[in-house]
Amino acid sequence: MKGFCPRKGKGKGCKWCEGAPDSAGKGKGGGVWQPQFQKSWGGSSWGGKGKGKGKGKTPAKKTDNALKVWVGGLPQKFSFKALQAHFDQAGKSTWAEGGKGGNGSVCYTTEAEVYNAITLLSGSVFEGSILQVDTWVKKPTKGGS
Repeated sequence: MKGFCPRKGKGKGCKWCEGAPDSAGKGKGGGVWQPQFQKSWGGSSWGGKGKGKGKGKTPAKKTDNALKVWVGGLPQKFSFKALQAHFDQAGKSTWAEGGKGGNGSVCYTTEAEVYNAITLLSGSVFEGSILQVDTWVKKPTKGGS
């Protein structure tokens, strides 16, 4: 419907709909109408990583260090559910995760379960890899103290 302005009526145009391919109020420049959440602002879109994405959201960071075990010797690719199921042999684990270099952590609700995991699962085989299980020790800060 060329020449139609929703504000002014048929045959009349305004600055608001000027330049739209079908004069249906799409603004200057034509283009395809997109919902607001799909439009980009300032050259970037909302599809990328946002502020604070992935920082401090895992339950492992919120769990007391006495209720975590350190796990070493993890294979490069594995299922975290399978890791948690493996560590459920020592007691009900609440969270299991792997990190860089074949290291990871598993969280429990009691210190007795942590002790069981260290004694029972250290040296156990998980998906073809021999695991090392030890108490969780917080990394020293870069300042050296």
